[in-house]
Amino acid sequence: MKKRFWAPLALATIGTASAAYAADLANLHGQSCGDMAGTWHFVNNQVPAGSGTGTLTATFSGGSCTVDSTKVLTSVQHFFCSAPGTLLSASTNLGGRLVLSDFSCEVKKCDPKTQKCD
Repeated sequence: MKKRFWAPLALATIGTASAAYAADLANLHGQSCGDMAGTWHFVNNQVPAGSGTGTLTATFSGGSCTVDSTKVLTSVQHFFCSAPGTLLSASTNLGGRLVLSDFSCEVKKCDPKTQKCD
């Protein structure tokens, strides 16, 4: 009788462990471009096999960005967003480990004919 009780419980636990969950940003540390626009490169590693193309949603102090992956490999997907401000959060609809790979901020240009340049 105990074997019948434990077998379904073990199968339910195994089935639950393999379910895919959304990945939240693992390395959020107040990255910012200030009031300038930035290009943000996110990588979702350890994506479960057969997940398909993912979608990233990122929130910044100056707006938000929702994009599909630009590069899909077996277990890695890449995402690029353009947005101003401080990165507040990011997540995908896939399992795995989402990280901010890198970002670059727009360089403000100064026109010496119309502005005082430092």
